[in-house]
Amino acid sequence: MDPENKKSAPVGAADRITSLDFIRGIAVLGILASNIVTYARPNEARRVVALVHEVTWNEWFPWLVNYIVIDGKFRSMFAALFGVGLVVFMERARARGAPARWLQLRRLFWLLLFGALHYVFLFEGDILLQYALLGMVALWMVSWNPRLLLVLGVLLVCVDTVLSTQELWPDAAAERIALAAPATAPERIEYEKYWQGQREAVTEESQVMAGGSMGDILMHRFRTADGWNTEALFDPVISLRYVTLQYLPMMLIGAALYRLGFFSGAWNRRRMLRWGITGIAFASAAALALGLWLMREHWRYALNYFVFYGPVDILRLPMTLGYLAVLVALAPRLVPSRLGQRLAAAGQMALTNYLAMSLVMAVIFQGWGLGLFDRFSRLEQWGFMLLGFALMLVWSSPWLARFRFGPLEWLWRCLTYWRLFALSRS
Repeated sequence: MDPENKKSAPVGAADRITSLDFIRGIAVLGILASNIVTYARPNEARRVVALVHEVTWNEWFPWLVNYIVIDGKFRSMFAALFGVGLVVFMERARARGAPARWLQLRRLFWLLLFGALHYVFLFEGDILLQYALLGMVALWMVSWNPRLLLVLGVLLVCVDTVLSTQELWPDAAAERIALAAPATAPERIEYEKYWQGQREAVTEESQVMAGGSMGDILMHRFRTADGWNTEALFDPVISLRYVTLQYLPMMLIGAALYRLGFFSGAWNRRRMLRWGITGIAFASAAALALGLWLMREHWRYALNYFVFYGPVDILRLPMTLGYLAVLVALAPRLVPSRLGQRLAAAGQMALTNYLAMSLVMAVIFQGWGLGLFDRFSRLEQWGFMLLGFALMLVWSSPWLARFRFGPLEWLWRCLTYWRLFALSRS
């Protein structure tokens, strides 16, 4: 390879950090565990447990498990790993004498396009587009002093927690007043009217998603009686106001931890394990308390929103960092195992697996496929989640035994470097 081509070559398989692929593989499985409810039923019904479904044990128990150990934690972990990826990519580009930031911007542009297509045609819960946009901000920050990045990241999470708590608590407090008022009181009538409208919208969405063609589904999502629904079309950009202070801080924290040697074994593994378990235990206890409070309050709608989105970010942070610490500490033992190798392969193909799961679940649940949308309880949806886990773990290793990259990872590299790279190992 001539020097000019070498400068623009992507990272080869031998240069990959296997422990990061292993953790990324667990993260992509965790994201499926979080997304499965949104694949299988309307997003509003995912958020508000009692909106349209009777809260039997096979609804509230899976919700509580997800709330404590899954929801938001693996997206945060993925954001931290995304921050690591920004640093690793630019370090290696600079080492080759390539224009690191320019290549990274091109790389993020194509990721943004993948995310936009994913959002429009397959899954309204896409995170790629938002990660790409926030990555374009983070790439100018990840070279700052790593301790400053850590402090800044934690402060931004605290700010997000305060803002979301202030925004959502008044509605939860007003809900209690409305429910205590007589049925003829204006505040009670307004409250019931609003949530009845939400139930009707969710019911209509379920009918379209279960029985409509892809064209019907797209028209329902993006068209109104007055024309294009611009709010829905640009929702990933509009909703950046809610997620910037969730994802960006974790990108900065991940970049800082990588530069401080957290992922390379430079930290004491026994201490990491101890602190990781402590963080997981603390966050689990706090989330359990919030979940039981909601249960005791009979799953009130606005309180559900508060518990789901209010003070959770600051509580999510110790669990996310705890997961990372435990996985890094145990990686030397787990990665060489057969399961560890399969998880690392799934992580190496994280982009392909993430988008492939959206396609598989769309075929299962949407009307242009099997049309099983909103037919299963949250507990029954775990069966489809386990199916997705099995598919990712079974196919990733054999694919990588024959090919250098996952199919979408290969396409992403070709687009980033604007060159055609060899895919087959032969």
